[in-house]
Amino acid sequence: MLNVNLKNKNALYNFVFIEKYIAGLKLLGHEVKSIKNNNANLNNSFCKVLKKEIFLFNFYIKQLSTWKNYTNRKRKILLLLKKKEIIKISEAVKKFYLNIIPEKIFINKKGLIKLVIHLAKSKKKYDKRELLKKKEVEILSKRKFL
Repeated sequence: MLNVNLKNKNALYNFVFIEKYIAGLKLLGHEVKSIKNNNANLNNSFCKVLKKEIFLFNFYIKQLSTWKNYTNRKRKILLLLKKKEIIKISEAVKKFYLNIIPEKIFINKKGLIKLVIHLAKSKKKYDKRELLKKKEVEILSKRKFL
């Protein structure tokens, strides 16, 4: 089985995750091949609800050398979720002003590419500063005992 390791590195720093969902992706053939070769980048990507469907935006997929005519590397990608989940997510986004943040991409046991998305609330500046302070304290405390 292939080891796909695509993560959104800024997601945990900028957002507080509230609820987790696992969605399928509607991809083209060469996009699947690029993702399985770890030639994609999930940083700065986000999801939006458009016309009762959820799409992934700003997901960079490296173009394969054999597909020279394909130019749109950052197209919107449809997320495959159940209708109840889509309704629940869209209501939460409208009511509580939450964001839909993609966290990571993995391949399940059946060999399908899945995306982990979270309903998230953005952190304030002081929350980010506190997180950095805690990390520094942990690093310094580990150094003293070594």
